[in-house]
Amino acid sequence: MKISLLPLIVLALGLGQSASAHPGASATIDHYSHQIEQDAKNQRLYILRGIAYSNDARYDDALADFKHAEQLGDPVLVSCDQGVLHYRKGEFDAAVGYLDRYLERYPAGGRKYCLEYRARALRDSGDHAGSIRDFRRVIELEPRPNPAHYISLATMLAESGESGIGDALVILDAGIAKLGLNPQLQHYAIELELKIERPDRALARSEALRSILGDSPEWKVDVADLYLRNGARRQADQMLNDAKAQLKLLRKTPARLRLGDRITAMERRSALANEPYQGARHSGEE
Repeated sequence: MKISLLPLIVLALGLGQSASAHPGASATIDHYSHQIEQDAKNQRLYILRGIAYSNDARYDDALADFKHAEQLGDPVLVSCDQGVLHYRKGEFDAAVGYLDRYLERYPAGGRKYCLEYRARALRDSGDHAGSIRDFRRVIELEPRPNPAHYISLATMLAESGESGIGDALVILDAGIAKLGLNPQLQHYAIELELKIERPDRALARSEALRSILGDSPEWKVDVADLYLRNGARRQADQMLNDAKAQLKLLRKTPARLRLGDRITAMERRSALANEPYQGARHSGEE
C-alpha cells in the first residue's frame, strides 16, 4: 500500500513547488475543480487543488480541500501539504506537527521538500537545535543546495558565540566548496570574520571576490574599508581613488550618492594617520 501511494506523494509535492513559480494558479485550480466534478471522491484531486490554493495564498480554501482529502483516504498523505499551509500562515507549531507525521511515515518519498519546510518551521518557532539538524540533512540530500539554507544554518550556529561563529564559517566554506564562489555566502563569512576580529581573513575573502565583483565601485569601497582595518592605508587610498573616479562616470543614484559620502568619510579617516582607524562596517553603515 505504501509503495503504491508514493508516486502520488511525489507528484503532489512536485506540483506544489512548480505551481508557485508561475502565474497560472487560477487555471490550475479550475482544472482540478473540473476534474473533481467528474470524480468527487478522488483524494488525489483534492490534495492537488489544495496545493494550488495554498500556492495562491487562498489558505481557507486550501484548508477545506485538505480536510476533505483526509476523509477520502489515508490522512498522512495530506499532512506534508497541510504542514506547508500552516507554515505559510505563520502557525509554526501546527506546521511542525503535520510535517512530523508525514516524515515519520515517509522518510524517503518527498523528504527534501517536507524536511525543508520543517527546518524553516522549527527555526521560526525557536527550536534552533531541531532546525539545524534538519537543514544539515537538507543540504546533504540536495546536489546543489539553496545558498539560503547555508545562511539559515550559519546564522543559527553563530548565535552561540565565538565557537558557534567558527562552526558557522565551516558551514559557509562547505557551501562555497559545493556551489563555487558565492558572493552571498562569502559576504556573510566576511561579516562573521569581522565579528571575531579577524580583519585579515575578511580581507582575503573579499579579495577572492575580485573576479566576480572587482569592477564595481561598491566592492572597491568595501575592500578599502578592510585595507584600513588591516592598517594598509596606501592600498586603501588607491581603492578609494579608483572607486571615486568610477562614480564620476556613472549616473547619479541615491545609492551611489551614499557611496560617495562613504568614500569621503573614509578618506578623512585615512588622512588621520595618528588616529586608529574606526572604519565603516562592512554592511556600508557608518
